[in-house]
Amino acid sequence: MRIHRLIAGLALAAAVPAFAQTAAPAAPVAADPPKHNCTKPGDFPSKAAGESTQRAFQRDYVTYTDCLKKFALEQQALAEPHMKASNATINEYNAAVKAYNDEVEKNNKAGK
Repeated sequence: MRIHRLIAGLALAAAVPAFAQTAAPAAPVAADPPKHNCTKPGDFPSKAAGESTQRAFQRDYVTYTDCLKKFALEQQALAEPHMKASNATINEYNAAVKAYNDEVEKNNKAGK
């Protein structure tokens, strides 16, 4: 009798993750993720290029890296609510599985 409960509990525990993964339809995913439109400066100028060319490169490089940072921060801000929802769902799932496993353990101890 105890072995049957154990097998039933294991079967149900195995079914819980499968159910959790298929219970809600996934949100549609964009076919191609957005890409930045930052303009990368050319090659680093040599000393022979002159000071004004080096300053211009430096200015273009700072503009490029600022553009990359801005794009990354914008994408993170867009993703934040989705990450929070995902983490909340994971926490709820973990709590549900723990509660189930605790009940199975309690019932197994009571049946001894």
